[in-house]
Formats: sequence, C-alpha cells, structure tokens
Amino acid sequence: MARTADSLGRGCTCIRLVAVAMETKSLIFSKPTFIRRRGRMTKAQLGALDRVDPFLMDPIVDAMAVFNRQAPMALEIGFGMGQTLVHFAGCHPEWNCIGVDVYRPGIGSLVLQCEQQNIKNVRIVEADALSVLERLEDNSIELMMVFFPDPWPKKRHHKRRLVTPAFGTLASSKLNVGGRLLLATDWAPYAETIDESLQGNPELRGGISERWPLRPQTKFEERARRRRHRVQDFCYTKIDNGEIGSIENAQ
Repeated sequence: MARTADSLGRGCTCIRLVAVAMETKSLIFSKPTFIRRRGRMTKAQLGALDRVDPFLMDPIVDAMAVFNRQAPMALEIGFGMGQTLVHFAGCHPEWNCIGVDVYRPGIGSLVLQCEQQNIKNVRIVEADALSVLERLEDNSIELMMVFFPDPWPKKRHHKRRLVTPAFGTLASSKLNVGGRLLLATDWAPYAETIDESLQGNPELRGGISERWPLRPQTKFEERARRRRHRVQDFCYTKIDNGEIGSIENAQ
C-alpha cells in the first residue's frame, strides 16, 4: 500500500526520535531515570513533530557547533510542555538553550511555541538525561534546570530518581564556575533527598531558595498547589577555591 506524504513524514519522525533515544544510553548509570509515558497529543502537537528536524540535535556532537556560535549554554532536563525553556530562551536570545525530554506531546508543544514566538535558540534531545549529560563537555553549562523531576514515590522505585549524589557530581562537572543548578519539586520526601544529595557536593554551594523569577507557573504546578503540595525550589552554584561566581545577566 502506498504511503501518503502525511504518513511518511510522521513515520520518519517517530522512527528517528526512537533511534536517538535507544542509541543514547548512559555509560555510567545502569537504571534509566524515565519511563516513556503515553499522553494524548493534539493535532497541532502531532503536526509539529513533522517539523521537528531543525530543533533536533545529536547529543554526541559539540553543542556549540550545533548553534554555530559561542554563547552561554542553558540546559533543561525534563522540560515537560516546554514553557520554562521557551520563556528563558525568549528572554535571552543570546544564550544557546537545550531541552532534554522523551515526552512526545511535550516535544510537539515546545516546537509549536518556538515557531509561534519565532525563537531560534532552542534545540531538543530526546534521550535519557544522564546519557546526555555524560556526553556534554565539562565546564560548558552556565545554567542547568531540573524542574519537577519524577519523584518515583514508591520505595522500590527510588533507584530511578534522577537527583542523587552521583547526579550532583556529574552535574557539577558540566557546570562552569559560577554556573547554577536550579531545581523544584512538589514532593516533600524528594525535596529532602535533593537537599541531602547536593549539600555534600564540595563543588556546589546553595540549597533551598526562593522561586526563580523566570520559572513560569505551569498547569502541573497549579495542580500540585490545588492538592496542597508545597513547591520547594533549590539553587546551587558551582564554586572555585571557595569563591562563588555569578551569572547575574541571566536574572
């Protein structure tokens, strides 16, 4: 049976995205930190996946080469529906912004928002976040964002949590001195784990913080607040010789 142009485009996109996710596995961590979740996709999001090519990047290549310029780099791990990454990229077109996620409706949503707002400084990697971090150059990231990672509430699933002491070590190795790691969670036990995991890192200074002004309130966070979950923010800065750097131009 002949395939229509519509089915061919979507088929090729899906195959390509799956290939990237399957080939990019963590070299260090044995357990993936995600399970690919199915979600209802709007026609607009599905159509956006046909136009995802200009936004995709191979996590193995030099990130600066992908953007074809030298610029500060921001990385969001688990961008959800993309609101935060789009907002930051729009406020700071002089930055290179990379989003890592495997949620297809979210990828479609991010592409749509970038198209609608004419944002050119965003690239997407569909792969396990840890595998992507491992392949990025050390001391190359100015801002790393991890907002509302899966808390994996059941004890037997805790090994799948993203934020651990090992994650802190890996993340700090990729941050520039003065670079920041921003996190948020609405799950109180996970907030304790985040604090415990990162406080012991000798290269990071910080802890519980006020809400980051460039983090928009998403539907996910609104739902958490309706359930009376307290949202806890964290900010850690990579230090050198005990001196904390800063990236005030990102505020």
